[in-house]
Formats: sequence, structure tokens, C-alpha cells
Amino acid sequence: MKQYLINKIMFSFSLCVLLGSMPSCEEVIDIDLNDSDPKLSIDGKIEMGQTAQIQLSYTTDYFSEEAPNYETDAIVNIKELNGRVETLIHQGKGLYTGNIVIGREGFEYELEINVDDKTYLGKSSMLTPTEILNIEYLEFDGFGGSEEETEYQLQIVLKNNPLEENYYLLKYYINGSDKEDTYSVYSHEFFPNEETIEFSPMRFIFTKDDVVTVKAYSIDEGTYDYYSQLDEIIDPHGGGSSTPFNPASNMGQDVLGYFRAWSFDQKTVQIEEEE
Repeated sequence: MKQYLINKIMFSFSLCVLLGSMPSCEEVIDIDLNDSDPKLSIDGKIEMGQTAQIQLSYTTDYFSEEAPNYETDAIVNIKELNGRVETLIHQGKGLYTGNIVIGREGFEYELEINVDDKTYLGKSSMLTPTEILNIEYLEFDGFGGSEEETEYQLQIVLKNNPLEENYYLLKYYINGSDKEDTYSVYSHEFFPNEETIEFSPMRFIFTKDDVVTVKAYSIDEGTYDYYSQLDEIIDPHGGGSSTPFNPASNMGQDVLGYFRAWSFDQKTVQIEEEE
């Protein structure tokens, strides 16, 4: 997950003054802000049945074309609360991985990162994985569809426990590749007292022969809040904020990114034309 800080803003400011016969005018103002100090960006996860993976890098100037600056000298520990502790190994380019602590349902995990005498701490809980009961696809006939080929949207059914506070994040993969920045988040509050959840993600359209994999992650409330805020940035036209901001991290106020523990179920379907 690459994060940016905008350090220079170029904008046009139109000033129209009507004073008697004075004509309107337009003035271009160039504001050059001082470069902000790079911030540490943390992309950390531990999945059910897997060891931890933590990516550490630093923010760059918005207009910079240089490669990311990775943090390669951190001390990174993953702790299973009331259980094992492991120091992760740096594999190169800011990627730290574990070998011992494995994600388990019902456990809470704490990530500790030490960089330049600063300590960053974050926690996340691994919940019971949901189950994808069914995936179907329907012909898309909504606004903005293609006139050249038939498009389809998914119809997904998840198992839900109405006695629990459940939060879900769904990611979509086409032909084995992650659809970047394409995910949906859902809260139990949208589906009270329902044992199944049925929905069609409207923003994600597929075409014939696409092999689509859906991963349904069960996430804790903090992870849900983070990705909900991130969604406002990615898709401000979907009702989110048009004012730039960074989602709140669970690793502290002076960093970007998030640490999450999550479990998931997945299913795959191939799009075929209906006969």
C-alpha cells in the first residue's frame, strides 16, 4: 500500500470583481509548500493459518518519480496475546516475515515496531471466518455499461450470525490478479437479524471468460473503520469526503497504514454467456 503526502499544490484562482466598468480578471497563483518530513507507512497483516507479513516504507513527495524508500533496520515483533512472541526477519525492500506465530481464530495479536528509538504498537483480533454460501453472476444493465460487450455483476451470499457483531471485507480477483483498490466493506448493522447476507457489488463489473475469485474476510471493528475511511478516499463520488485525509492508523498518530488480523473464505466462478 503506497501512501503519498502532497507537498506542492498548483491551483488557479479566479477572482471576478465587478466595480463599475472594471473588467473581470483571472489570476494564477503558484503556492509552493515546504516539503513535509517522510512518514512511516505500515502495511501489516496476519491471516488465519499463515505467519505475519509486515511492509515498512516511507511516504514520498506526491510528484516524486523515485523508488519508495524502505525501512530496512527496524525491530519488528508479533505477539499472540497470552501466548508466543516472535521477532520477524527482514527479507529485503522493507518486508518482514515470521516463521513461528500463526494466525488462529479467536486470538488477539499485537504488532510492535521499533524504529530510531520510537516504538509503534497496534492490536487486531482474528474472528471466526464467514462462509461464502453462493456466487452467481447476472447481466449488468445499469447506467454506464459497455455497448460493445455484455457485462456482468456478481450476486454474493454470505453466512451471517445475527447474535454477533460481524464486519466483512470482500476483495475481488480476475484471472488470478488482484483488482487493485477494489473491495467492499459491510457491517452487521446493515443486516440485523439475518442469517444470510445477499448483495451485488455495483462498482465491479466483469465480462465473458473472466475467472473471478472472491475472498470474504471477517474483520474486527477497527479494521472495518479503517477500510471504510480508505474507501471514502478511493471513491469520493460514492458519497464520501472530497477533502483529502489519511485514514486513522491503529499503529499511532505519526504513521500511516494499518495492522490487521483476519480470517477468510473464498470461492471462484467463471463468467460464461447465458444460453
